[in-house]
Amino acid sequence: MKSLKILDWPEKRFYGESHPFHRWKNEFLAHGLKVEFYTNHLDKRLADADYLLLHSRYFAGGWQHLQTRNAQNEAELISYLQKMNTQAGRLIWFDSADSSGSSDFPIIAYVDVFLKKQVLKDKKYYTAANQGRNLRLWLDLLPKNAKTVFEPCPANQIQKIKTGWNIGFNDYRFFGYKMSRLSNYLSYKVYPPRFSTVVKKRSLDLTFRGTIHQDQGQIKGISDQRNYMLALFTQLQLQIASGCNVSKSRYWKELRNSKIGLSPFGWGEICYRDFETFISGALLVKPLMNHLETFPNLYQENETYIPVSWDLLDLEEKLDHLITYYKAHQDIAAYGQEVYRKAIYDAESFVQQIEQGIGKI
Repeated sequence: MKSLKILDWPEKRFYGESHPFHRWKNEFLAHGLKVEFYTNHLDKRLADADYLLLHSRYFAGGWQHLQTRNAQNEAELISYLQKMNTQAGRLIWFDSADSSGSSDFPIIAYVDVFLKKQVLKDKKYYTAANQGRNLRLWLDLLPKNAKTVFEPCPANQIQKIKTGWNIGFNDYRFFGYKMSRLSNYLSYKVYPPRFSTVVKKRSLDLTFRGTIHQDQGQIKGISDQRNYMLALFTQLQLQIASGCNVSKSRYWKELRNSKIGLSPFGWGEICYRDFETFISGALLVKPLMNHLETFPNLYQENETYIPVSWDLLDLEEKLDHLITYYKAHQDIAAYGQEVYRKAIYDAESFVQQIEQGIGKI
């Protein structure tokens, strides 16, 4: 029996990215992997792990946050990685950043595997040959001053970059705030996700809750697509649920009552809205995703979602077409929901994906 020890992100240890490891601990055991969770990097029990997976956001109070990163906390992190690399059998860095780009390449030489939630199909974008590229690939369309440039991955380290798992495996069941800590322990058989049927009366044409942001400083254009959509809504003669944030229960009610769920890129390409839209039975419309490798791969153009261009110039025309011929596109919403439902109940595929990612021997 091998051990897979996870240094987790304490803030989101319930219902977050480690959720599927809690949920499927027995399935991992059946594959010869005992999963254990830790929230203190100095815990001595981490040293004898066969596989040690470090959630990057554990270090968000220092090096992993770009606004607090400095030479001192980088040196401290590298020293820690060097130490753990000599003690653990295999050291895995889980870059949990939202985008397909990465600001974590300065430490890639000190780990054995560099897992990401989503990886660019063209990995050459990450290398030193492409200095000056944007952390968020789609923002290359914006003026040069909107770029967040990342330190490139050394070419001799690029083979370490592997596709891990995305936030589609988070727990999207409805919990009140105080009940959320039950997430990792409450069986899906007892309390399953509540999927809404696609073919039902939906009085709203679309829903997108949010407000226009004025990008400043470190944000660097992440609100560009959001702002474009919100500005477009004022010109559309549609029934739209938009505006400031509302309660969780109202948000879900609106989405379950909508024909279309919009999900622009923001800090990254993949968003909670994607999976909430699948659950609600609405038709997912989002910018084209064919530049990514991710797991689960739910993004099949015009089969599970409707793609629009990164500049969104075709959005208005597509929305008009989809609303006019909504019934003809319900099969796409239904198939997207089916693919997602199958993925979140497929423990075997998840375990195999992790085994492949961590390089299980």
